[in-house]
Amino acid sequence: MTLFAGRPGAGKSTAARWFAAQVTNGTLPGEWCGTPHNVAYIAAEESPKYSVKPSLRAAGADVARVFFPEAVTVAEDGETTSYHRVPSSAMSTLASELRAADVRLVIVDPLMSVLGDGVDAHRSNEVREHLTPWMNLAEQIDGVVLGIVHLNKSGNGDVVAGINGSSAFGELARAAFGFSKDPGSADGDRVMSQEKNSLGAEDLALTYRLAPVPVTTASGRTAEMPRFEIVGTSDRTVGDILRCKNQGGYDSDGDDGDEVRMVVLDYLESQGGEAPAGDVLKATRAAGLSDQTVKNRRKQIGVQTRRATGGPGFVWSLGLDPDTGSFPVEHP
Repeated sequence: MTLFAGRPGAGKSTAARWFAAQVTNGTLPGEWCGTPHNVAYIAAEESPKYSVKPSLRAAGADVARVFFPEAVTVAEDGETTSYHRVPSSAMSTLASELRAADVRLVIVDPLMSVLGDGVDAHRSNEVREHLTPWMNLAEQIDGVVLGIVHLNKSGNGDVVAGINGSSAFGELARAAFGFSKDPGSADGDRVMSQEKNSLGAEDLALTYRLAPVPVTTASGRTAEMPRFEIVGTSDRTVGDILRCKNQGGYDSDGDDGDEVRMVVLDYLESQGGEAPAGDVLKATRAAGLSDQTVKNRRKQIGVQTRRATGGPGFVWSLGLDPDTGSFPVEHP
């Protein structure tokens, strides 16, 4: 199992979709180079139709090779409900389906979603119980399970130790890559580095950027999506950047505005464009952002609010541009 770890807005999910694109096209350097493989993408927080597929297309993926597994529950009255979060209890069925579809890469975004309701993400024994089946899945498909995880604001620059939740996340992973904005870059470049490698040296450090590219939808409309692009090598790691921030070398408070934008907009997009204000604030709290910071930034990032229909509370929604039609973007 491999982890992509970073603060909100660092681009770790965008990087995962670039990785998926390379696998589907057979262009990933290494053992799989020259042989395209299928990918399963488990997106528990984002809409495959409105967020993940457009991002995959921006990365140049062969979307026909990407599957989105769903779990289905059947109520006593026979009514079925499907959802993209796959519980650990369904692993046997999932493994069989993935082998039948010749899937070699499974992306779980975010990895925390596999824990399910009622599991304490800070208790090592509970986390290990739910993550172990996913580690075994990599062997069963003779491939890779890639989990997307968040970093908290504490720590001394140790990326693996800074993963949100129990230390078991970092302990069980065989490899971990960190992603971070680079406050010292005049060009807005970012840094990706390998922070754990159980089988070799941790000597990879790259600069990358998230370049906006136009994506044409089935209806002929165009929207811009970010694409992960490697710029070159870096003489610093993500750990170096985090240590510098913690020691006061950068203005770490300046990142909160961008993080609010990324977390709130990503969450609203994943919910179809709007959600109860309380649910949005739960997502931002999980990302380490205070309610007051989020509320102060709400209008600046173009989020609208209205009273909920037929009940108490408020609903937050995306302010859409009718000329560009940048959201929603449907990708069948």
